[in-house]
Amino acid sequence: MGCGCNKQKKAEIKNELMNENVKYLEDIQNDENKLKSLIKIQRFIHKKLSKDKISQIKQTISNNNSLNNSQNIKESKENDSKQLTIEIPKEELTNLLNEYPPLDDNIIVNINGPLKDYNSQSVYLGEWDSNKNVKHGRGIQYWSEGSKYYGYWVSGKANIKGKLIHFDGDIYEGEWLDDQPNGKGKYTHSDGTIYEGDWKNDKQHGKGKEIWPDGAWYEGDYFNGKKHGKGKFSWSDGSYYEGEFANNNINGFGEYKFGDNRSYKGTWVNNKLEGKGVFTWPDGRRYEGEYKNDKKEGFGTFYWNNGKIYKGNWKNGKKHGEGEVYFPNNKSWRKGIWKNGERVKYYDYL
Repeated sequence: MGCGCNKQKKAEIKNELMNENVKYLEDIQNDENKLKSLIKIQRFIHKKLSKDKISQIKQTISNNNSLNNSQNIKESKENDSKQLTIEIPKEELTNLLNEYPPLDDNIIVNINGPLKDYNSQSVYLGEWDSNKNVKHGRGIQYWSEGSKYYGYWVSGKANIKGKLIHFDGDIYEGEWLDDQPNGKGKYTHSDGTIYEGDWKNDKQHGKGKEIWPDGAWYEGDYFNGKKHGKGKFSWSDGSYYEGEFANNNINGFGEYKFGDNRSYKGTWVNNKLEGKGVFTWPDGRRYEGEYKNDKKEGFGTFYWNNGKIYKGNWKNGKKHGEGEVYFPNNKSWRKGIWKNGERVKYYDYL
């Protein structure tokens, strides 16, 4: 999941953040790797959360729908070829009834179960709508592989509010609509990773926050299961990015602040510096100008902390083409031509 870079890539990045008279901090490569690798890590976690876990929740709960028909129940009970030995402790139902108030929907329910469904390998115990012959109200369902749902049901489907404990230890607790997380909810991974926020149709959608065990976190907008909109991603060493995201990528306008107080503020495309921006260093050095594919390219101005200035064209992270230099000692400008970072010639003083 990390983003390893070869020696050539490292040299290119070093050149990107150096100029002919100044040696910059050597750890920029580690910062860029960290940025890109952690973006990949959080995208991986999204994938596991949005597609794997919640899809399993949806499939697992949906599989119970055969219980909604009395004929299916009868056939399931008669199917002795699949032994179902799941037991739901009755004190769990008592705790559920005490914790969750009854639904105020004027539907008469009674306690039913344990009802075994051999097709989905599950057992249900809880309130039941005898008129429609479906789960309705407060109930608990266990599956043979170890998962458990604890909460409200409406017309045979998980609804309103409930908790699903996945067989691998992951937990979703929050609002439901027709067997899908919808509304506010919290998903806790067994490794300690947490997402809490808005859901729509099984996916993170709206406002939310993710926290990783190492202390990194993201808070902001989600769309259809991905970071999309405005948000802030913070790392455990104190560095952070705050700005726009698109489809789980840093994309648009934003600021990345390094742990040593260097910063870039400008536009991004797919996690790379692209467009116009300002890169600053704690000692006063500053670059203002255009970037392409993470490197200075186009027109830009570099300010040294001793007052020297280069203003002109750049390519592939180096001065390239026509430009001019300001010398603070005699307060004069000189125009010249550069190629791949090397000065070819100066023109006359301006």
